[in-house]
Amino acid sequence: MKNVLLFGYYGFQNTGDEALLQTIVNQMKVYSPKVNVVVMSNNAEETSRLYGVKAINRNNFKEVLNTIKKSDVVISGGGSILQDVTSSRSLIYYLGVIFLAKRLGKKVMFYGNGFGPIIKGRNKKLTKYILDQVDVITVRDHPSKELMQSLGVKKNIQVTADVAFGMELPTVAKTEKILASEGLNSQKKLVGISVRKWKDHQEYKKIIAKAGDYLQKSNFEVVFLPMHHPDDLEVSLEIANMMETKPKILDKQYSPEDLLSIINGLDLMIGMRLHSLIFAAIVNVPMVGLEYDEKINSFLKLVSQRNAGRVERLDQIKLFTAIDEILQNYEEVQSTLDKASLNLKKKAKMTHDIFMELI
Repeated sequence: MKNVLLFGYYGFQNTGDEALLQTIVNQMKVYSPKVNVVVMSNNAEETSRLYGVKAINRNNFKEVLNTIKKSDVVISGGGSILQDVTSSRSLIYYLGVIFLAKRLGKKVMFYGNGFGPIIKGRNKKLTKYILDQVDVITVRDHPSKELMQSLGVKKNIQVTADVAFGMELPTVAKTEKILASEGLNSQKKLVGISVRKWKDHQEYKKIIAKAGDYLQKSNFEVVFLPMHHPDDLEVSLEIANMMETKPKILDKQYSPEDLLSIINGLDLMIGMRLHSLIFAAIVNVPMVGLEYDEKINSFLKLVSQRNAGRVERLDQIKLFTAIDEILQNYEEVQSTLDKASLNLKKKAKMTHDIFMELI
């Protein structure tokens, strides 16, 4: 039996990161039944209950230290956790976990992570020093690899795909059941909108509200899908209150697999959150991305979908044009997305194969 410690941005009610955790745990249970997984979480009790694994409090240093000592492999489980745009604190925290694991002689793997950006010079030096000690690095896209290499990281970096592409596809029956429970079983086509707060910017909210009205007046039904509670719900309500028409807001906090089922019933996704776009790609729903971070642009290029531009400079005409381009060329856009998504699902499986080689 091999002991694996899994760390990431878990236990913070972020659906995207919870999807990564759920997928990795499921992969371990299905393909590596002789692996014992322990998860570092901000809410250990909830994580243990939801995913059927042992979880420890990420803020309990003694417990973290003892768990690392007992582990054979320490895994950074997806997501863009190594960055200093929001603050240096989380970057130092995660680098500290890796450093400690290596000092204790443990193998460390990056499991389909995103990376960066890292702005501060001293953070760049520290990150390079620690990454060069990691045993196996797999990242979800080429820009992440290029950013690591730009720091001078010498380790072999393999590009696979975002871990969430390993999620199980939802059934039509489950999708219909959840949509019906939310009163979304109408004859109208559904457009999902996933938004987040972004610094102190306000203008983008007004433009998204206008796009929502435009779609609803064109006989679509707009559904706001919060991915991170309660923050995304608050900004969704704020935008909905700016609209002339009345959209649907899903205020219930759904599990990653249930939210994927809901997105499976959409005809179009307009998303700021990266994993709202990834979920849409998994179930072949065309999308328009709203770019607040380079990772959004990178992913949209990967799946050949529309980018309406930077949130700070969001333009109403450009957003409406991107929406119309998809609706007018729907089958072609969907076909292109299907091919890209299939390729990413294969690459996501490679990440676990590489992990199996490591252990």
